[in-house]
Amino acid sequence: MITIRHGAPADEFFLKEMTYQAIYSPKGGGFLPRKVLEEAAIRRYYADFGREGDEAFVALSDGEAVGAVWIRFATTAQKGYGFVRADVPELTIAVLPTFRGRGIGKSLLERMLIHLRATDLEAVALSVSRSNPARKLYERHGFRVLKKQKNSCTMLLELT
Repeated sequence: MITIRHGAPADEFFLKEMTYQAIYSPKGGGFLPRKVLEEAAIRRYYADFGREGDEAFVALSDGEAVGAVWIRFATTAQKGYGFVRADVPELTIAVLPTFRGRGIGKSLLERMLIHLRATDLEAVALSVSRSNPARKLYERHGFRVLKKQKNSCTMLLELT
């Protein structure tokens, strides 16, 4: 059985792993080396988790963390891949490979969206590889393509 709990600063190490899992690689494309997690553009997704505005939910299977969804705010000086503007947080979501395809990502996303709609935030954004099947999940939940890059796109969901 899968349960979902609020994330906490103590989840930073798991969010680091989830950041790695969120970096999409098509089958057969190979994965980036883990040292990519130390690059500033990637570290901004998990480092010092628990700052003002950080929110997370963690999916558990038999008490073990198997997936997470979280938001962080960025500045124009520290943009993430899905940066839209400073008052729109960027959402990241990932599930461990052996737990994918079971609706965990959908449950995590829905839990976060319920939480965000209860706030005064206007929107949430994310970046997704154009070939990532998860893009359809985001579209079903109302995310729309805002900008297209060569291999990815920035999607935005209006919360109001």
